[in-house]
Amino acid sequence: SSPRAGPAASSDASGVPQGPQGGLAVSLAMAAAAVSTKDAKAEQERAKNEAVANTLAIANGLFMTSVTMVVPTRAPMVLAISGGDTALTARTMGMMSSCAAVVELFLNPVFGRLSDGHGRKPFLLMAPMIDAILHTFVWAFPQALRVTFMDRVISGAMIFSFQAPLNAALSDLYSGGQLALALARNGTYFGLGCALGPYIGAKLGGARSFITSAAMFVITVLYVAWKVPETLTDDNKKEFSLAACSPVRFVKLFQGKMTSVLATTIGLQSFGDYVNIYDINFLYMKSVMGYGQAQVGNFATTVGVTQILGGKTMELAIKNLGQLKATMASNFSWILAMGLLGSSRTVGQLAIALFAMTFGHQRNNAVVSYLQKHGQASGLGRAEIAAAQANLLAVLKVSIPLLYGNMFAWATSNGRKMPGMPYFFIASLTLLAQLLFSSVDPEEDVAPAK
Repeated sequence: SSPRAGPAASSDASGVPQGPQGGLAVSLAMAAAAVSTKDAKAEQERAKNEAVANTLAIANGLFMTSVTMVVPTRAPMVLAISGGDTALTARTMGMMSSCAAVVELFLNPVFGRLSDGHGRKPFLLMAPMIDAILHTFVWAFPQALRVTFMDRVISGAMIFSFQAPLNAALSDLYSGGQLALALARNGTYFGLGCALGPYIGAKLGGARSFITSAAMFVITVLYVAWKVPETLTDDNKKEFSLAACSPVRFVKLFQGKMTSVLATTIGLQSFGDYVNIYDINFLYMKSVMGYGQAQVGNFATTVGVTQILGGKTMELAIKNLGQLKATMASNFSWILAMGLLGSSRTVGQLAIALFAMTFGHQRNNAVVSYLQKHGQASGLGRAEIAAAQANLLAVLKVSIPLLYGNMFAWATSNGRKMPGMPYFFIASLTLLAQLLFSSVDPEEDVAPAK
C-alpha cells in the first residue's frame, strides 16, 4: 500500500490556501505587504520633504540675491553722503547694523513664537514685502541719510526674520544629521544669492541697485506664495505666550550645560558671519587694496561663489567625516581664512584667503542641528529655538558692528597701520568656539520633554 500522506492544505472557492500551511503563507504575505506599504509611504514622505526643502532653498536664494544686491552700493552711498570720510562712514555703518540688531532683539522672540503657533509661511512672506517697500524709498531719496539709515536698520532685521522661520521649516522636515545636511544644501542657495546679488548691484550702481532689489523682493514674495507650502502641522503648534516673547528669551538656551555650550559656540562663531563683516570688508578693500565699488562688488560675488561651494563641501564633509569632525575642519578653515584675509595686500593673497573661506562658511550647521536636538528635548519649540538663537545673535550684533567700526578706525588712525585687526580678532574667537565645542559630546542621547 502507498504511504499515508499528512493533512493536505485545501483551498477555498477563491483559491486561497487553507489549513496550517496556508495560514502561515497568508500571514507572511500580509506582513510582506505591510512592510512594502510602509516603505512606500516612507519613500513618498522623503521625496515630499526633499521637494519642500528644495523650494525653501530656492526662496532663500532669491531673498539673498535681493539682500546682497545693495551690499556693494550702500557703503559708497553713505561714504558720499559723509563727504568721503572713511572713519565716519565706518562708524555710521556700524551704528546702522547695531540699531538693526536692537530691532531684531525685540522682533525675533515675537515672530518666533507666532511662527510656532501660526506657521512659517506668513513670516516668509512678510520680510521680503517690507524690504521691497523700504528699498523703494531709498531709490526715491538716495541722498537722504535718514532714509538710508531706516532702510538699513529695518531691512537688516528682516534678514533674520526670514532666516529664522526658514530654518524652523527645515526643522519641521528633518532632524539630526539630516537637518545638518539640509542646512548645508540650503547654504548653497544662500551662497548663490550672495554671488549674484553683489554682481548685479555693482553693475547697476547707486539707487538703481535698490529699485532692482525691491523688484527681486517682490519676485521672492510671489515665489513663496505660489510654491512654498506650510510645514508646521497642527499637532506641533504651540499656543502664543507673551512670556515667551521677552527680548532676553535666549536665556532659555542657557538653562542646561549642553544647550549653553552649543549656544555659546554659535555666538562665538557668529562674529565672523558674512552679514557681520561685509561692511568692514568694503572699508578694508578700499583702504588697503584701493578698490572702488566695482571691485568690491566683484569681491562680494567671489565670496558668494565660495559660499556655494562651501554648502557642497560641508554636505560631503558631514556625510564622510560626521558632524563633529566636519565642524572642527570648518572652524579651522575659517581661522585660516581670517588670518590670511587680515594680512592680504595683493590679489594673490586675497585669492588664497577666499579659497580657505570656502570650507568655513557652513561651520555652524551641525551646531545648529545639535541645538535643535537638545533644545527640543528640554521642551522648546523648533521656531522658538531658532528665534532664541537669532535673538542671542542679535544681542551680540548690537555691539559687533560698533566694535569692528571703532576697531578699524583706531587701527588705521594716528599713524597706525593695522587694518586687518578685526579679522585677527574673529580668528581668535573662532578658535575659542572650537575649543568650547570640543568640551562636550552633543551626540549623546536625550530623553524628550514630557
